[in-house]
Amino acid sequence: MTPPLLSSFEIEALEAAQAAAPELPRGLLLDKWREDWRELTTRLGCVSLHLNHKLLDETRVQEIKAAGLRILVYTVNQPQRAAELLRWGVDCICTDRIDDIGPHFQF
Repeated sequence: MTPPLLSSFEIEALEAAQAAAPELPRGLLLDKWREDWRELTTRLGCVSLHLNHKLLDETRVQEIKAAGLRILVYTVNQPQRAAELLRWGVDCICTDRIDDIGPHFQF
């Protein structure tokens, strides 16, 4: 069984999760770009970075992927934007438009 992924905007919550359950994967959730994302994700033992999709361009996606992290983006409701993000290498998309960006979405 796949373990749950713990994700939070609060660094203190991720630190507490790391101390209490170090075996569970963690993801840092950001709504504003932080230049210290690499240091934070390393220190917190994160496996992923979760971002507002508006914060990303192809270069940032490449930098995050090169750091060995998975990328989850929110909230993508335009199919064209979803396709672009997936082509760049984003791993997971949160959407309100499951009718347009659902299980059979082609990009």
